[in-house]
Amino acid sequence: MLTIAYCTSRKNPRIEWFFDSLHRQMNELRIGLDEVRVIVVDFYAKERFTTDIATEYDFPVSVWTVPKPNVWQGEHRLTKENWFDASNARNTALCYAPDGFIAFVDDLSVLMPGWLKIVHAASFDKKIIYGSYKKVKKLVVESGKVMSCIESPEGMDSRSQYAPTDPWPCAGSWMFGCSCAMPVEALLTINGFPEDLCAGLGSEDSCCGVVLQNAGFEFLYDRRMMTFESEEGHHEEPAFRRDDWHFENGVAVRGGNGKD
Repeated sequence: MLTIAYCTSRKNPRIEWFFDSLHRQMNELRIGLDEVRVIVVDFYAKERFTTDIATEYDFPVSVWTVPKPNVWQGEHRLTKENWFDASNARNTALCYAPDGFIAFVDDLSVLMPGWLKIVHAASFDKKIIYGSYKKVKKLVVESGKVMSCIESPEGMDSRSQYAPTDPWPCAGSWMFGCSCAMPVEALLTINGFPEDLCAGLGSEDSCCGVVLQNAGFEFLYDRRMMTFESEEGHHEEPAFRRDDWHFENGVAVRGGNGKD
């Protein structure tokens, strides 16, 4: 079974782009709903279903849930405000995934042609594969297809220049959570994304890749497994706080990019 996990903590994640593009590619490849399980981990899931917003999306989601309880965000948090915790969201999806293969997609994204073909093939080979991305401006998507956008150098995937062919063997640290896929068993082997290290901070994707590499797994990077992502969408809402705190001689010292 292929599980595709979509994680968001935005009120307007443009999730219809994901649904429409996935549905389009499933039809093209003649992949049935019995072969793909879609899990949405959504900080605003309860709010969306209370207002019947979720009923607007014509896609059979297997699970649509808030992230599992944690101390950083949501109704069980111990912090004064909501902090960034993508590692917990990704592990929530992992909890709902049956044995098989799991792919992760970021919000504000649309799957480009060929994405599902690469993921589907990797699921049979049981390979860990990393996809590519572009953050673009003025992204217009209709029925899961990109109609227009404006590309910018700062939105390009920096890894692509180091991969002369597709797929290309790479280091575990090349993992970007916006588009990656792997056997469920691989993540279970390392106890999922490292919440103890990356909750409240981020970088859970590349850190997870490093841990997987230390556990003996190998990786491929494939630019044909591409997503386009809205640059403006990242700045429409206040971001959840993230910061890097560590201890020096028993004293907490800030060393990250959070707010004071």
